[in-house]
Amino acid sequence: MAKNKTNMSFLSHIGELRGHLTRSILAIIVTSLIVTYFWDELVQDVIMAPLKSNFPTFGVFNRFGEFTGFGKIYTESFDISKELTNLNPSGQITSQFFSIIVCGIILAIPYIIYELWRFVQPALKETERKYAGFTILSIIFFFVMGVLFSYFMLLPLCTQFLFTYDPFGVGNTWTLPSYIDLFVQLLLSMGVMFLMPIFVYFLTVIGILTPKFLKDYRKHAFIVVLVIAAAITPNDVYSMILVTIPLWFLYELSVVVSTSVYKKQLKRKSSELTNN
Repeated sequence: MAKNKTNMSFLSHIGELRGHLTRSILAIIVTSLIVTYFWDELVQDVIMAPLKSNFPTFGVFNRFGEFTGFGKIYTESFDISKELTNLNPSGQITSQFFSIIVCGIILAIPYIIYELWRFVQPALKETERKYAGFTILSIIFFFVMGVLFSYFMLLPLCTQFLFTYDPFGVGNTWTLPSYIDLFVQLLLSMGVMFLMPIFVYFLTVIGILTPKFLKDYRKHAFIVVLVIAAAITPNDVYSMILVTIPLWFLYELSVVVSTSVYKKQLKRKSSELTNN
């Protein structure tokens, strides 16, 4: 009888998980339909915008150059989007579908995280449930910050640099699918990587990580950060450096988060021993 009860409990959890996944998928479908409705605006004002010289990032760097006395960094106007070509008969269809789904996922992330939290919440202690709102907002905040950093810094600077880099004097020709792949890769990967402090927080809470471990293996972690930066960016040192700086900052922030959690755990254990 106990075995059947355990099996039923397991099956009920699977059913509950299926419900959360179904609602998350429905949320992605709804946000994807919204993206499809505003497709023309999305293409011009979001997807292709980082390829143009009037993108805000280039203006900020030009003003910074003038302020520091170096002059404008981007002196010539450009529109790389007009240089994109399509060599595959289904390239435009797959690129559009891919863009719609990914943008839909990004928009649906807050709700997906909420559904995930609803699934794991029953397994948490009462003290942990009190911080549900803060945890959900933190995950959304760091993910959105990663996407925004990638969109406003990494994507425009890397694409402009890579497209104009021509040491052999033969010019560069990009295809639409290759740019869309780069667009999606940078936005999603940086969104996930910016969740590093959140991952460290939970791993410290359950006792897998300690601040001592993070500090002792800081040099090793730097190598790992370099490898990750090389893996999620185009194959050039310029973009690798742009990614390494914020990732290393996030690692140091993770050390602070882990230290704070660990100290609270020690304080709680000390208080329990004193009361006993």
